[in-house]
Amino acid sequence: MPKIHPETKVLIIKKLKTRSTAYVADTFNVCQRHVQRIKKTFEDTGDVFDKPRSGRPRKTTAREDRLLARKSKASPFSTAAELHETWSPEVPVSTRTVCRILSRNGLHGRISAQKPALNKRQLKNRVAFAKAHSLLKGWALEKWKKVDFSDESSVKLHHSRRKYCRRPIGARMDPRFTQKTVTFGGGKIMVWGYIQYGGVREICRVEGNINSLKYQEILANSYIPNHKRGQILQQDGAPSHTSISTSKFLKAKKIKMLQDCPAQSPDMNIIEHMWGMMKEEA
Repeated sequence: MPKIHPETKVLIIKKLKTRSTAYVADTFNVCQRHVQRIKKTFEDTGDVFDKPRSGRPRKTTAREDRLLARKSKASPFSTAAELHETWSPEVPVSTRTVCRILSRNGLHGRISAQKPALNKRQLKNRVAFAKAHSLLKGWALEKWKKVDFSDESSVKLHHSRRKYCRRPIGARMDPRFTQKTVTFGGGKIMVWGYIQYGGVREICRVEGNINSLKYQEILANSYIPNHKRGQILQQDGAPSHTSISTSKFLKAKKIKMLQDCPAQSPDMNIIEHMWGMMKEEA
C-alpha cells in the first residue's frame, strides 16, 4: 500500500459518508482496495493512523553481538570481513551488518594513530627528562622561551600505508589502537630548521645524508649567525649531533645545549608541529 497522508485519509473517510468506494478512489487517485482498508481501519480503531510497527526483526542475539564486540576488542586491527569469518552467528549476516553491530557497541572504524616504537629504556629516559626539566627544577616558561628547538625532517615521496582499526570513542592514543612507526628510509627531500618562542627562525634544504661535517656546516650557516647569548639549542640524539667533532664544534662556538634529550620522542620537540603543517601543505 502506497504512503497516503493522514489528512488525505481523513478526507476519504468524510467522502465515504456520501459517496461510493469507486467514486472516492477515482477522486483521490488511489485504488479501491486502499480505500476499503482505510475505511476498515477507521471502523476498527476510530482513527486513520497506521498501527505502530515493531520494525524488521534482528538477525542476531544480544549474546552474539557481545561475542563479536569482544573479538573486535581482542583484535582491533581485524577488518569486518575477518571478524565475520571467525564469528559464526546462528543466522548468516553480511559484513555491513557486522559493522552496524560493532558501531552500536561503540566500536567505530578509524585510521589508527601513529606513535614512535619505544623500548623500556627509552620510556625511562623520557620520564627522567620530564622530571629534570619540570617547574620544580626551575624550568618555568621564561626559561623555556630561551630554547631553540631544532630538527631535520623529510617530505616522503611514498607515504607509509595507514592502517584502519576499530576502537571505542576517546581511545585514539591508547597503545592497543596505535600504529608504531620507525625512521623512514626511502626517497625524500631533507630539510633542517629551528624554531624559537617568537616563531620559525630558519629552514634550509639539505642535499644528501647528514653526517657530522654537514651538520656543523648547517649550524655554521643557518644557526650560529642568528644565535643570541643565553639561548639554548635543543637537538635529538642523532649520531651527527652527538659525535665528538660536533661536540667540540659546539663547545668552541660557546653554544649552550639542552642536555639528555630522549630518543624517539618527537612529541617533546615543538618543531614537529611545524613539520606536520609543512607536510600537509606539500
